[in-house]
Amino acid sequence: MYKNGFIKVELATINQTIGRPLENAIETLKILNNSQSAIVLFPELSLSGYTAADLFYEKSFLDESLEALKEVIDKTTYKGVYIVGLPLLVDEVLFNAAIVIQDKKILGAIPKKFIPNYKEFYEKRWFQAGMFTQNKEITILGQKVLFGDMIFENSQYNVKFGVEICQDLWTTYAPSDLLALNGAHLLFNLSASTEHINKVEGRRSAVIDHSRKQISGYFYTSCGSSESTTDVVYSNHKLAAVLGEVIGEKDFFNKDETLVVDVDVDAIKHQRRVDMTYADQKIGNEKNIPFIPFTITESKTYQFEKQLDKTPFIPKNNTEYQFRLASAIQTEALKTKLRSVNNLKIVIGISGGLDSTLALLTAYKAIKELNRDPKDVIGITMPAEATSNRSKNDAVKLMEKLNITQLVIPIKKEVETHLELLNHNHEDTTYENTQARIRTMILMNTANKENAFVLGTGDMSEIALGWMTFNGDHMSMYNVNAGLPKIWVKALVEYYAENEFKDYKNILESIYNAPISPELKKEQKTEDEVGLYEINDFIMYHFLVNGKDKKQIKWLLENTFGLTNEQNDKYIERFFKRFYTQQFKRQPMPEGPKVLSISLSPRGELRLPSDIKRK
Repeated sequence: MYKNGFIKVELATINQTIGRPLENAIETLKILNNSQSAIVLFPELSLSGYTAADLFYEKSFLDESLEALKEVIDKTTYKGVYIVGLPLLVDEVLFNAAIVIQDKKILGAIPKKFIPNYKEFYEKRWFQAGMFTQNKEITILGQKVLFGDMIFENSQYNVKFGVEICQDLWTTYAPSDLLALNGAHLLFNLSASTEHINKVEGRRSAVIDHSRKQISGYFYTSCGSSESTTDVVYSNHKLAAVLGEVIGEKDFFNKDETLVVDVDVDAIKHQRRVDMTYADQKIGNEKNIPFIPFTITESKTYQFEKQLDKTPFIPKNNTEYQFRLASAIQTEALKTKLRSVNNLKIVIGISGGLDSTLALLTAYKAIKELNRDPKDVIGITMPAEATSNRSKNDAVKLMEKLNITQLVIPIKKEVETHLELLNHNHEDTTYENTQARIRTMILMNTANKENAFVLGTGDMSEIALGWMTFNGDHMSMYNVNAGLPKIWVKALVEYYAENEFKDYKNILESIYNAPISPELKKEQKTEDEVGLYEINDFIMYHFLVNGKDKKQIKWLLENTFGLTNEQNDKYIERFFKRFYTQQFKRQPMPEGPKVLSISLSPRGELRLPSDIKRK
C-alpha cells in the first residue's frame, strides 16, 4: 500500500444498476474487498447512479442510497481509504457529494462545487452547487461528519489529498487548484463523463495539465456505459497523471473495472521544493482548510503494478518525435554558437566511440544546415598504444563517408616522450591522463592553427561520475553532448543509423555495439570501472529528477535490476561518492545545451561547492 514514498492508488468503475443502490453497493464491495491499494476512487454518484434523473426527487431513493453506503461501510473488509459518490440531502438541499471513508468511519463529505447545465448535462434540475457552502458539521448514518472543503492528511508519511467532482475539473479556477496550494499532493476526481469523438483527448489533456500546474498527482475515473444510454453513452475512462505525465490509463475500449497505479509522492514533494513558483503562489492562497487525519499501512511486501522502467530518461511515448527534437536542440545550439563566433571551423576528436560519433554527426548536420562546406569540420583521430583497430577504422570510415577534413595524428611517441620527461614508466592514472591531455592539446592547437574551436564530446553520465580527465577531454570551447546521459547518446546514434544516416548504418552499428572504453589501456572497459551506465543513469534519474535518497534508490534497484544487496550498495556508494567528489570538474565545464528536464551545468542548474563534504 505504501513504501519509500510510493503509494498505491486504485481507480474503479462499477457495473451500475440504475434505480437500485443496494446492487451498486454489492459491486462496490467486490472491488474493495479485493483491493491491495491505499486509496480507491469510485465514480461520481457511484452508489445511486449518475443517470437516475428524477429519482433524485424521491426521498425513498435518497434513503436507499444512504442504505447502500451503510452496506458498504458495514461489510467491507478493506482497511484503506475509499471515495464513493452519492446524492446527499443537507438541510433539505440536495448535493452531488463525494464521501471519504476509512475503517467504518466517514472522514468527510465534499459537495460538487460547479454544476453543469449545458447540452446533455442538466444537473441543476436536482442539485445545488457547492461553491458557496460553508464548512459545517452534519450527521450521516449517525456519524458526525464535516461537510465542505477539507484536505485529508497522513502526518506519519506526510501524504495529503483532496477531492473534487467531475465539472470542477473543467472550470477556469478549479477547486483542486486551491487544495494543491494548501498542501494536497494527490487530487481525486469522481466523474460521470459522456463519450464522443474528440472528448478523450480533451479529458486526457485536462487531467495531465492539472497534475502539471498543481505539481501533483491527479486521478480521474468515470462511470462507464452501464449508466443509462437513452441519449448518450458514458465513458469508463480512468486516468492517472503525475507531474504532467500519464502514469496509467484505461479508455473506452478497455472494460477492466479497475486501474491500479504506483504513485511517487516523494517526487511530487521534491518538485514543489525545486519549483519556487509553487511557494510564491502558496503564500497568499493559504486558506483555513481543515485537515482530516487518515492512516496508511506500510507494506513490507509492496509489489509494483508493472516493471519499473530501467531507462526512465528515454521517452516511451511519441519516441521518434522526441529523438528528432533532441537532435534539433543539439543542432540548433551548435548553429547558434557557430554564428556567434564568426563562422569558425570545428575541430573535434574522433575516437570511434559513441560520444564523439554523436558530436560529429551533430557538427555535420549543423554545418550542412548553415550551407557550409563539410570540410569546415576537422576530425582528428589520435591513436595511441591501446587504440583498437576497430575504433580507429570506424573513426576513419565515418569521417570519409561524411567527407569532412580528417587528420590521423598518432600520439604514442608524444606520450612516451612526456612520460620520460616525468621519469614515469608504468601504467596508472598519470599514464592514462597524459594521453587525454596530449589529445586535448593537439585539438586546441589545431583549432588555433585552423581558425576553429574545439567541440567537446563528453556526456552527462560521464560529467555526473567525473569520468573524464581534468583539463583533458574535460575541456573544450563548447560541449554539444553535455545534456544527454550515456543511454540517450547510444539511443540517438541508433536513431541516426535507422533514419538520417542510413547510408552509414554499418559503421554506426559497429560503434554502438562495441564495449564502451576510453582505450587508455589495453582491454579497458569503462563499465568494469564505474558500473553499467544503464544502472548509473537510473540512479541519476531518481536522484536528480525525483529527489530520492540512498535508501529509496536501493529499494528501486532491488525491484528493477534484481541485483544482490552487496551489488546495490556498491552501485549506490560509488555513484554518490563520485558525484559529490567530482563537482570540481563540473565547476569550470564548458557551455553546452540542456536537452532533458535536468542539467548538470553549474551556471544553469546544479549549484554545489567544489569542497562539499557529503556521503
